[in-house]
Order: sequence, then structure tokens, then C-alpha cells
Amino acid sequence: MNKHSLIFLCASIAAIIPGCSNYDKPSSQVREDYIKVYETSPDKLVDDIQIPFDGAQDGKIHVLSNVPLQWKYLIDQTITDTGWFKIKSVEEVEAGHTVVTYDAASLIDLNSLDRRGCSLSFSSPEAYLGKFMSVRQGYSRHFLEDFSDELDGTVIITGKQTYTTQEYPVLNGDFYDYISFNAWAVTDNEFLSKNITLDITVSGGKFFDTDLTTYRINVPIGTGPARDNFKYLLLVGNGERLSAKTTFTFSTANDDHVYVHVDNFAAYQVTEADLLMLFDDEDFFIEEDEPDWI
Repeated sequence: MNKHSLIFLCASIAAIIPGCSNYDKPSSQVREDYIKVYETSPDKLVDDIQIPFDGAQDGKIHVLSNVPLQWKYLIDQTITDTGWFKIKSVEEVEAGHTVVTYDAASLIDLNSLDRRGCSLSFSSPEAYLGKFMSVRQGYSRHFLEDFSDELDGTVIITGKQTYTTQEYPVLNGDFYDYISFNAWAVTDNEFLSKNITLDITVSGGKFFDTDLTTYRINVPIGTGPARDNFKYLLLVGNGERLSAKTTFTFSTANDDHVYVHVDNFAAYQVTEADLLMLFDDEDFFIEEDEPDWI
């Protein structure tokens, strides 16, 4: 082979190699099978369900899929309170659209916001596809003061007295916290009004509902930490997390014959994502060709 023939052969091979490389390269594929879960609207995809403190009656989630579905309800057998969440029905209202209806009990009945949970699983073994849904109610408790070192195990405030808690530990979550406590009043003057008040003032933050540092609540005349005496308030930091030296001061301007009791003061970590899930209850508009939501 002469010199000119060798140069021509090398040039031909160089031209062929890029074409072969492109031919052998596998094309990317997008999987068309899906399992999608919605809650309040077809625009609100959810990966978990946050149940309100008051519970839910006939709560619903909508599962859209283009594969055959199996579902399971999973509970943690180590938790004693396993009956708070119940599946009422699982109905395929149309092809590819399954509606799960559930009931959830109230946390307030327990005088607590302590988190409890379970799980739902939707799967299609034939398509090797599945979706795991966490169901949650309440929040992780970070701090509890039962005032066991106080008289009768409660803080008792009367007249112009005040009580200030110890410094409240900083939470690791985003910018929100719930606090809860029991408050009730006792009086030896039967002619006093039942409109008893209690003020709670926070340093290093403010109350979400009012944007103020002091919140006034009405306190019933009662006998102990019953459901009607359970209070819970949402806090927000002043543009950042609550101060490391945050304290809470309880005060009352009632008659000296009124004794306001405070018990079981607790704080819970709440993220901004939790709040969006809990308070996003906007209505939604459905086009005629959208699924038939219930």
C-alpha cells in the first residue's frame, strides 16, 4: 500500500468512528408509569398527610395511577394508641382514580400536641412501583414542665402576681413553635364573673395570631386539666429562631379571691412546611376534563 492509499484509509476510518459512536449511545428513557397522591386539590401533590389537632371526619386523599394498585395501612405496634386513625373506604371512582376516606381522632382530648403517626402504602408489584405515605398528627415535643416542684404540682397565680418560667431551650426547627398548657381558675367568691383572664408574655419572640408579645386567654372556672382547660398557641421568632434566653411570664389582673392554675407547660417543634400543610385549605377549580374529585 502506497503512501497516498494509507492516508485515504486513515481519513475514512476517522470519518466512520464518530458515526458509530453516536449509533451505539443508548437513548434516555422516561418511565410512563406513575402513582400520584393529592389532598385538597389536583395541584397539591402530597408525600405525607398532616392531620389537624381536632382530628378529621371523612378526610380524603386522591390517588391517580395508570397501573393496578394495592394498598396497605401500616401501624407501629410498639405504640399503644393505634386506633386514632381509621380507613373508612378505599374506592376506585373511575379508572385510575382511587379515593381513600378516613377518620382521625382529636389530639385535644388527650390534652397534648404530642406527635403520633401511621403510614399508607400504595404499590403495583407488576410494575415494580410503589408510594409510601406518612400520616402525622401533632409535633415532636422538645420541652415539658409539669411544675412538680410547685404547690399542688401547678403554678398558682392570684391578684397581681406573676410567674416566669426558666429559660426556654432553642429549637432546631425552622421559625415556629407551638406551646401548650392547661389553665383553669378556682375562686371562693361565688359572685365573681366567670370571665377570668390569664396573660402570657414571651420574650425573644411573639405570638403568630396577633403579632404581639402578650396573649390574653379566657380561663374557665374548673377543677383540673380537662380538655376545656387545654390551651395551645403558635409562636414565631422576631425574624429568626426564638432567642436562646426566651422565657414565658404568666400574669393575671383578677381579684385576689381568684386563683389561676397553670400546669403541663410544653413546647413543640414546628417547621414552615408543616404549617403550610396544616393551613392550606384553599378551594380549587376543576376543568371539565379533570378527574371527578369527591
